[in-house]
Amino acid sequence: MKRIVNKFALLIISLTLSTQVNSKNLLEKKIQSLNKDQVNQFSKLLTKICESKKFLDNLEKHGSFPNFGTKKNWKNKCSDLKNHSTGDGLKKFLTENFNIKKIKDKPGLLTGYYEPLINVSNSKDSIFKFPILKQNKNYYKKPRAFIEKNFSLKDVILWTDDPINLFFLQIQGSGIGQFHDKKRVRIGYAGNNDLKYTSIGKILLKKKYMKSGDINLFSIKNWLRENPKLSNKIMNQNERYIFFKKLNQRMGTHVSGALGIELKPNFSIAVDDNIYPLGLPFILEIYKNESILPTVSMDTGAAILGPNRADLFLGRGEAAELAAGKLKKKIFLHALIPYNE
Repeated sequence: MKRIVNKFALLIISLTLSTQVNSKNLLEKKIQSLNKDQVNQFSKLLTKICESKKFLDNLEKHGSFPNFGTKKNWKNKCSDLKNHSTGDGLKKFLTENFNIKKIKDKPGLLTGYYEPLINVSNSKDSIFKFPILKQNKNYYKKPRAFIEKNFSLKDVILWTDDPINLFFLQIQGSGIGQFHDKKRVRIGYAGNNDLKYTSIGKILLKKKYMKSGDINLFSIKNWLRENPKLSNKIMNQNERYIFFKKLNQRMGTHVSGALGIELKPNFSIAVDDNIYPLGLPFILEIYKNESILPTVSMDTGAAILGPNRADLFLGRGEAAELAAGKLKKKIFLHALIPYNE
């Protein structure tokens, strides 16, 4: 999803990048403590980013340019990466060739997302009666409630059996459809109706249907199922509606992010692309705990707003859903920026 870069965000970037205290020395020590698997997986993602022309184009076109590095500097570092792509060599390469900066000192929020599994059918019946829709310009600026009542049958790509699971498929942005015979199809993001995203968790808190300490993916789902007379009304207060398409992508892979590159569980993050050009590597630091995770920004989302806000991709299946549903930590995002040459 693309958002227009606003002047306020650019002002934050220009002021904070020039005045922040450099925490590089502390983070350098933490980078040296990363284990072999973390370093190798991070290196593979960096290599894919370096091979992506879209990353360099986005970098130059982004309103923050050149605060996060020039095309020339990134090309040079990507070329050098080939000789420093594993183990201690990569750690040394990162600490000697990149500045590490966060653009805001107030911690933000880390949540998780995943690929949900949803039951689907090619035809409508008494059970599979909820449509998964493809994009159509006629739905532009039309709210969720309108689309659900006025969709065209020609826009249905699949039918599903549960409106709540469909709602959360839209929240996640992609998933796996499973037919009765256990065959599966990948369902990918195809656009939205360009209306504001509203968190139904916040609505449930505001209306005092739930308490703040009780809010997570599973408690929200349970509340919706236990309150069928109110569930549709609550879900429709999130007017943003997501459209999908079938993907010809093998099941052994994970979904691609906004850069068109396959997401890597526990290393790929969604960030606010109003602030950061996608493709930037980050050191994600857990607030107070101070542990770190090397990540690459490969996706974005309507709910991911702010300089220290990230959504960590956790994979697919029940384990990923369980982890994503409970993940909520305060964090800092430290961008890796190549030194000028």
